[in-house]
Amino acid sequence: MSYKDLTRIEEIRKLNASRSNWVNEDLYRLMYKRDLYIVAYERIKSNAGNMTKGSDGTTIDGFSLEAIDRLIKSMRDETFKFKGARRVEIPKANGKTRPLGIAPPRDKVVQEVMRMILEAIYEPTFHDLSHGFRPDRGCHTALKEVRNGWSGVNWIIEGDIKGFFDDIDHSILIKLLRKRIEDERFLNLIQKALKAGYFEFGTFKDTLAGTPQGSIVSPILANICLHEFDEFVEDQIIEAYQKGKSKKRNPESRRQSATLERLRKGLDNLEGEERARRIKDIRLTKKRLLDIPSSHPSDDSFVRIKYIRYADDWMIGVNGSHELAHTIREKAKEFL
Repeated sequence: MSYKDLTRIEEIRKLNASRSNWVNEDLYRLMYKRDLYIVAYERIKSNAGNMTKGSDGTTIDGFSLEAIDRLIKSMRDETFKFKGARRVEIPKANGKTRPLGIAPPRDKVVQEVMRMILEAIYEPTFHDLSHGFRPDRGCHTALKEVRNGWSGVNWIIEGDIKGFFDDIDHSILIKLLRKRIEDERFLNLIQKALKAGYFEFGTFKDTLAGTPQGSIVSPILANICLHEFDEFVEDQIIEAYQKGKSKKRNPESRRQSATLERLRKGLDNLEGEERARRIKDIRLTKKRLLDIPSSHPSDDSFVRIKYIRYADDWMIGVNGSHELAHTIREKAKEFL
């Protein structure tokens, strides 16, 4: 699919990929581009959930070019307003439920255009160890990273930010967005999406905090916020505490290795019971070696730290002391 306005999206992506402190301007005018709404509609129309009626009773199959033109007109005169989502409770595996907002189709298309713009700005800057709600990443890439790269870890700090999506402070989020976006009209549109509210049991309720779960733009806004935690872990934990080139050899492992080498010497010259006893001793020594760490378990001169995040779930792996793991946990707690 080829649309000319996607070229501008690609330009934004390249600028943000090549310049770490690039500030993006004049983004709101992209909300006038018919091609972007067409692409947004094509991307979301096949999702099964988008055939569910929104709070206004409409579904995505009722969308049209005329509807796009009306949207663009309301964007130009800045009269566009999100209508608010229909809130439902979705069952979870643990027997509890989580809230999900089902927005009207036109709101979904607008949010998808916004998401495309935000992704072009932020995706090039996100950390490799963030796996949630990102292109070509997911639970399996996160699990693969842990399986392949965390073999030396002896302490794990695991975090799940309680109620994260419902409790994000709007003013903090907008402040973070202003680091890379210098377009108050586009930021105002994001604020409109955040404050759109929802209908529950037929009653409208305001959203004073949080990014509504089920909103198309919500996942990337959450990642923008939690990117700050990724940066904190990278700069204030990994860079601050990682040290050393390799761990010292465990003295007991060295002794057992020397014993094994001594037992093996001259084995070919032995016969009968003497040879059998020697083979038995070799096997016992090998078994002891398997039970002994090859490196020194309390070597403070060597520390390695791993980190991974999927949405608001994260882990920090520490190849170091229990005291260090506790210190890092407290630092993460304080930052959050």
